[in-house]
Amino acid sequence: MLLQNRYRVIRRLGEGGFGATFEVGDAGTPKVLKVLLDNYPKSVSLFQREAQVLRGLRHPGIPRVEPDGYFTFQPQNSAEPLHCLVMEKIEGQNLQEWLRDNQPISQERATDWLKQLAEILDELHQQHYFHRDIKPDNIMLKPDGQLVLIDFGAVREMTETYLVKIAGKRQGTRVGTSGYMPLEQVDGVALPQSDFYALGRTFVYLLTGKSPFQLIDSQTGELIWRHSAPQVSESLANLIDYLMAPFPGNRPPNTQVILQHLSAIDKGLPVRAPAVGRQDAGKRKLRAIGVTIGVAASILLGVAGLWLATPKIAIDLNEIGHDNYKAGQFATAESHFRWALRFNPRLRMAHYNLGATCEKLKNYDCARREYRLAIEDAGNPAAPYALNNLGRLSLTLDKDSDAAISWCLQGLELAQDMTLTSDLLSDLHKNAGWAYLQKARYVEAKSHLQKAIDISGKNAAAHCLLAQVLESLDDRVGARVEWENCLTVDPKDRRSEVEKSRELARQRLKAKGMK
Repeated sequence: MLLQNRYRVIRRLGEGGFGATFEVGDAGTPKVLKVLLDNYPKSVSLFQREAQVLRGLRHPGIPRVEPDGYFTFQPQNSAEPLHCLVMEKIEGQNLQEWLRDNQPISQERATDWLKQLAEILDELHQQHYFHRDIKPDNIMLKPDGQLVLIDFGAVREMTETYLVKIAGKRQGTRVGTSGYMPLEQVDGVALPQSDFYALGRTFVYLLTGKSPFQLIDSQTGELIWRHSAPQVSESLANLIDYLMAPFPGNRPPNTQVILQHLSAIDKGLPVRAPAVGRQDAGKRKLRAIGVTIGVAASILLGVAGLWLATPKIAIDLNEIGHDNYKAGQFATAESHFRWALRFNPRLRMAHYNLGATCEKLKNYDCARREYRLAIEDAGNPAAPYALNNLGRLSLTLDKDSDAAISWCLQGLELAQDMTLTSDLLSDLHKNAGWAYLQKARYVEAKSHLQKAIDISGKNAAAHCLLAQVLESLDDRVGARVEWENCLTVDPKDRRSEVEKSRELARQRLKAKGMK
């Protein structure tokens, strides 16, 4: 049979689920043809999504699909077309088959394979997709040692529609393989970190030769595996337990963190166990019982179970976003903060974090909006941070010193009832002093800037601004001291406002009468 006047069907490879696979020839090049055997709308949707994802990815660890690799074929005597997908043929064995003929893998092979798979997932996650069905038989080992992740039929895109569905307490499609998918995926709420859990479980199998079901403690529900893998160092075992943490917020926030841990292991540096792995046996048993009850409640209550879980999910997503923010991955951080707010719109710290991320992405309207949402609710710990940033934006972008004074004084008023970090308190006084300086109210400016320096002598911006105030008050000696402090205090502070002030300091110290 010749399809599309191009693909010659050679032989049938297998059949399972809703599809069948065939080997086809494409001008002498062997490829795999995947055919969907039913036309249920959901099956077609998943099949088309798989085609769309694979066409857009180019990585040696992902089967290649050409732009015209997806098509439909109308067989004779059939009213419905067959959906077809042609992809690169991966030579070799899947890891399930490979382990039947080999011993559990060594520490060296485990770190090599884990690095390869983390890099494959990095490619996938960077494109805002996650796999949802990582397991040994969905990973191929080529003769040259390259691993390839296959079967993207369950792949999911992190779209706004998906987030709305989850935030609206509606479960997503439940896909995955028992023993390898985490609790949130069992409940139909898969996340990118769900792939990390499945990856950890996969390596437990590869390192022990035992399926996860053979290693579960029947009393606690915990996976007891380390004694079955004596070849594994404590650091690598800790990393695998980190991947399998019960809650997604306790797993690595992104693939880069996994790769950093692997680099440390290669250098012989220690990798600590996640906090949950260091609990005593009694606490682990209580946690396992709690997780079991949570799953049972979700199953029994359905939507209501997910509703009860949303505060925890929101907090987890906010923490993951914060980790991405600190790693400089602002677009990914923004997605996680928006997810968190879908689950809990009143999570003020997520509003603040989203505002800070929008500011990094130069979306200042978003930043102002989120900072304003972050200051709502009495006793909210995000409020003083948001007020400080609103004051700074009023000064730097809006040139509105009156608004800046109002925001900063509100923040300082909150400080009377809250314990703020010295850096934040110092910054609130600094921004208030800066605003008063712009209004030529030098006495108030000097008072706030001196307080900022008294609280944190390393506040370079406060020294720079105080020098300007002292100049305006004709205190040339004091101004010289502060200009010098402006240049020397906290050289690691590279904020644009500080760099501009330092350039001004250099000019002033060279000026007549300031030598």
